[in-house]
Amino acid sequence: MRAYPQTFEQEALWIADRFMAAPSPFLETWAQQIVGPLDVPALERALAALVARHPVLRTRFTLGDDGPVQSVDPAGTVPLERLPWPGGDLHETLRRAGQRPLDLAVSPARLTLYDRAPDAYVLLLQIHHIAVDDASLVLLDQELSALYTEEAGGAPALLPPPGTSLGEHAVRTRAAGIDPADLAFWAGFLDGASALVQLPPRPRPLVDRRGSGCDTVRATVPAELGDAVRAAARALRTTPHVLMSTCTAVTAAAVNGEDVVIGSPVSRRGAPDLDGVFGCLTDLLPVRYRVPADATFGAVCAAAKRASLDVLRHRNVPYARLGGGFTRARGVLSGAHLGRLCLVLDQSPSRLELPGLRCERVHVGGASAKFDWLQYVVADGSGWDVRADYAVDFFTQDDAALVLRQWLTALAVAAEDPDVPVRVLFDRLAALA
Repeated sequence: MRAYPQTFEQEALWIADRFMAAPSPFLETWAQQIVGPLDVPALERALAALVARHPVLRTRFTLGDDGPVQSVDPAGTVPLERLPWPGGDLHETLRRAGQRPLDLAVSPARLTLYDRAPDAYVLLLQIHHIAVDDASLVLLDQELSALYTEEAGGAPALLPPPGTSLGEHAVRTRAAGIDPADLAFWAGFLDGASALVQLPPRPRPLVDRRGSGCDTVRATVPAELGDAVRAAARALRTTPHVLMSTCTAVTAAAVNGEDVVIGSPVSRRGAPDLDGVFGCLTDLLPVRYRVPADATFGAVCAAAKRASLDVLRHRNVPYARLGGGFTRARGVLSGAHLGRLCLVLDQSPSRLELPGLRCERVHVGGASAKFDWLQYVVADGSGWDVRADYAVDFFTQDDAALVLRQWLTALAVAAEDPDVPVRVLFDRLAALA
């Protein structure tokens, strides 16, 4: 066994998790429906090889003499539990399975293979965010596909070893420390930002503290609108993510005022030796939007692009430092107000490809409310599948569905005319409410 300090991201998650009610909001899921003659022993061998490749999957997270540590076991597997399908709706059954507690002092992950019907299975990886990010799930699809193919008698996997490990990365980043210039940027960037006290779809009182209750609402961006969004982003010389996030800011500004903070994911995988590392190497950082009613959508989007680029240039500050690492005299928001609304865009989702089998990803709703509103937009051909996990303390199911309709309306209007006045968008959203 070898012990390392935790990365800044891991430490923040580990500390926060100790104070969270069950189920933890940091429990993540990766689920696949598999149809066909699955070779279960080959799958078990492939999973064992995957765990051997990536130390974080055999790491225990505990408190050492000098603070939180990650202790890597030299060998072992994440056991594959095999269970009969318990019945019920696919998404809800998997969401309940994803709520089971994980003891980080034992393992950050649990693997389950459900027998749903003859030659029909559901493979579920339940894993704590301390050990995974979206880039890791891409690695999981790619490497498990190659390893299973080899174990089932196909072509050798020929996977290169990861360039480093999270433990070694933690040592390196802790030695480098946090650049004071980055801290200074964030103090200025968030200085005086308004707390988001009203949430869409309509103004209403908010409770003081969010509970863990979470539910999910889903929608679709059709292919025609998807193409229009990409064309509008090109015309504005920006990205679909910035355009979509600006639409989220518009829906919030319509009820809250023009100063809006939206959470946006950023990757810290800049070094080449991190490309093949499985683990948490992303964070969610706040981007500040100004949405005056007398501006055009295009102008708001251009300012959002500049703000997003500034955030990327100063991304090596842990999210946990932003809500408590500055003096309150500067007016910096507390952590509770930094990430109320968040949008995550996946433009190139990967696929699990196992020979002789049909695999389909199942996007499972959150185990608990991580934020007030966490919206995922995943490319599906020319369109996108949209899922939002929302805090039931702040949204009813009807409210959540209305927020997505408002967002889709803003997206469609802005895609048709990127220079539409924001005031017109506000009127369109109010008419829906």
